[in-house]
This record gives sequence, C-alpha cells and structure tokens, in this order.
Amino acid sequence: MEYILAFGSAHKALKAESVLKEAGLSFRLLPAPKALAAYCDLVISIKDDLPASIEALKKGGSGPKTIYKIEGDDYVKV
Repeated sequence: MEYILAFGSAHKALKAESVLKEAGLSFRLLPAPKALAAYCDLVISIKDDLPASIEALKKGGSGPKTIYKIEGDDYVKV
C-alpha cells in the first residue's frame, strides 16, 4: 500500500523530509501529482511503515495536513 502525505506547503514538506531522514525511515519526496497540486507543491510517499512515519513526524512537529491512499489512479483521503 502506498500513501501520499500532503503538508500544504513546500517548506513543511521539506521539514518533514528532514524529520523522516533523521528517524531513518524510508520515503520519497515528490512533486505533487496533478490531482493534488491545488493543495500542495511537494508530497512525501510512504510505502512501508505509515504508523512509524506519522509518529516520527508528530514528534518532530511536522505532521501532515492530509494523508491519501493510492488506489489505482485515484487518491483516497484517509
């Protein structure tokens, strides 16, 4: 399962990138897909351990604004 974390701004996404790197978690920083571009510029893709990633982000003060689950070509808000 792949999840997209949206933060509402590039600055917040870059801060989240730092937090996840420091925590040693697997992720990808990506340009927002066209379907989500109205909400943010950059997103983080998580495939492996969403709960650990969310916990690390909350502790680091940079929790996501919205989480989407990828289902085929659709993004479903979690």
